[in-house]
Parts: sequence; C-alpha cells; structure tokens
Amino acid sequence: MGLRRKEAVTGIYAHIPFCIRKCPYCAFNSASAPAEGIPETRYITCLSQELSAVIERENLAGPPATVYLGGGTPSLLSPRAIADFLQSIDRTLGKGAKEITIEANPDTLTLPKLEGYYASGVNRLSIGFQSFEEAGLAALGRTHTVETSIKAYGWARQAGFKNIGIDLIFGTPGQTLRGWEAALEKAVDLKPEHISLYGMTIEEGTPFYRKYGPGKKALPGEEAEAEMLLSAIRVLKGAGYRHYEVSNFALPGFESSHNTLYWKGNPYIGLGAGAHSYMPWPDWGRRWWNAASANEYMDRVEKRLDPAEGNEELTRKDAIAEAVMLGLRMIDAGINGEAFREKFGNYPAEALSGFKALVADGLLEKKGEDIFVTQKGLLVLDEVALKLI
Repeated sequence: MGLRRKEAVTGIYAHIPFCIRKCPYCAFNSASAPAEGIPETRYITCLSQELSAVIERENLAGPPATVYLGGGTPSLLSPRAIADFLQSIDRTLGKGAKEITIEANPDTLTLPKLEGYYASGVNRLSIGFQSFEEAGLAALGRTHTVETSIKAYGWARQAGFKNIGIDLIFGTPGQTLRGWEAALEKAVDLKPEHISLYGMTIEEGTPFYRKYGPGKKALPGEEAEAEMLLSAIRVLKGAGYRHYEVSNFALPGFESSHNTLYWKGNPYIGLGAGAHSYMPWPDWGRRWWNAASANEYMDRVEKRLDPAEGNEELTRKDAIAEAVMLGLRMIDAGINGEAFREKFGNYPAEALSGFKALVADGLLEKKGEDIFVTQKGLLVLDEVALKLI
C-alpha cells in the first residue's frame, strides 16, 4: 500500500477571541480579556501545537498562500507573540505566505507595536474603524474615538504598511444617509487599499437584540440600508475602488486573497477557540470546528486531545448550496460555469431549478455559462440564493 498523497492547504486562519470589552452588537466568538491579562504565550503555544497536529493528521503540505489573524482583537497580542506564531508556521509548513493579515482595533495600536508587527512578517492590516461619527461609535459601544482611528492609520503608514483595509458599519442606530455619505468621503480621503462595509445585523443573544430586536424601531431599517449600500457602491467605484465582493471594495490588486480563498471553496485550517476548518475532500468536503471557550480549547490542546467539538461531512446538496452562495457573493467572478460542471456534472443553469425565474425577475444574469447577481439581486442576496438552489 503506497503513501497517501499530501494535499495542499491554501490558507490558515487563527482566531484570537480576546477583546478589551465585547461590543454589544457582536455575536462572534469573543469575550472581554481576563482581569489578569491575556495568556498570550500559552495561547500561541496551543495554536502552534494544534497546527502541527492537524498537518500530521490531514497529511497536508505547504507553504500556505495566506495567513489571517482574526477575532476578537488580535492586536491585543504583542509583536513577539505574533512573530512566534508566524515562525511556527514557517517551521511546520515552510515559508512563503504572500499575504499575512492581522485585524486591529484602533485603541490597541501604537507606532512601536505596528513596527513590530511589520517586522514579524505581517504585511496587511485590517483596522476596525466602524464609524467616522463619534455618536456612531458611542451607539456601537466602541472603545475608541474617530481621532484614535485616524491616528492609528497614520502610524500604520509610518510603520511601513502598504496594504491597509478599514471596516465600516452602516444601518447603525441614529445613522442617516447624509452622515453615511460623509463617512464614505472621509474613508476615501484616507486612501486605504481596501474598504469593507457591513450592514448592521441584530443577532439573538446580544445586548443589541434586547435593545433593537423585533418590534423596536431605533435602526434606519432595510430600505435605508439598501440606499446606503447603493450610495457606497457609487461613491467607492467613483473613487477607483473595485466592488469585488458583496461587502468588499479594493483598489485594483489589493483584493483580500485570504477571504477570496473562502469564497472559491479552497481548503483552509482554522486554529484557536471556535475556529472552523474546511477541506474539499474526500467526496463533497468536510469541516470541523473547535471548542468556543479559550480555556477549554487550551486545556484540550495541552492534554493532546482534539480541540474540535463538532464536524460534518458535506452532501452533494450541501456542496451545491455552498458553491451557489459563495459564488454569488463574488460580484465579478460569479458562479463559474465550467468549474461547477466539473464538480457537479452540469452547468449551473441546468442544475439550479430557480435560475430562469430569477433571471426573468432581473435578479441574476448569465454570461456564457457563468452566473452573476445583478445590482437588484445584490440587495436581496440571501433570498436569491435560497430561491436558486
């Protein structure tokens, strides 16, 4: 019996669940940092140990194309901790990742810290501005000010970063279309390489759900959110940004390589508390996810136990549904007809029952065998995907 062929992993995601204070709208796996401080050495050691175990178990080869540290607030970690983690990847999979991103909250950044991140190999920064209005930041429960955000951005440039993204949220409490357009102009003035825009969502279990949930009217609402998104598309395209994914805009050549590998269904390893991993083999693919608690995650890894608390084998139907939803998110790429046929046996227009009706309604369009969402369809994308499958 021969040795099993090594499979290539294209991305590594490391989840850092610690925050200064958990935002009231946030439903991600994150928590306020313990009073005694973040156990960064212990946590980074566990990430490295988990990586080694997954590589051996899954028979994976590298180097990865991308590394992404998300959260939570990864920028609470010291440059030394980040450098140790990146070096562990180099030792385990080989050096060669082209894009290494860290998410950051403005009030956790200093010039020396940013210089340290850059020196460690991080070459892409994603800063959570969220709003250019002080009232907006207060409504969101953020711990920084607009001035803090702009100062952190300047330090990042000074530290050497040439690939910076900023995040903004629209549809927030008290926000107006005029205020949103003013924020977009301020974002464009900074000239970041990447801008991510997220519509306000009210998730069950959050303080925001209790305050703004069903039956309560403090938010702008769906119609206003749609106007804000269309305004953003107009302003950012006019400033030279490419609208390459539903929520993401980039100057040409600065699209997020890491997020793109998710949308294209490439394999990735998720490390850390609550992180998800995906392998498109065998058959229709499988995924697993880790224990959400940082302490439980670290305890399991240190005891040489599998930190995963769940896994699933995808069915053909699952795989088609994911290919549809992810493909439609990519504005210019869409659902690639040839790739779809190679994997599932039919072109999308033949395999997807709701296709003709959605084209007739002006929500989808077909170019060759590829399928794209229209601007009208973009505003109701989840609904379109469900009707298409």
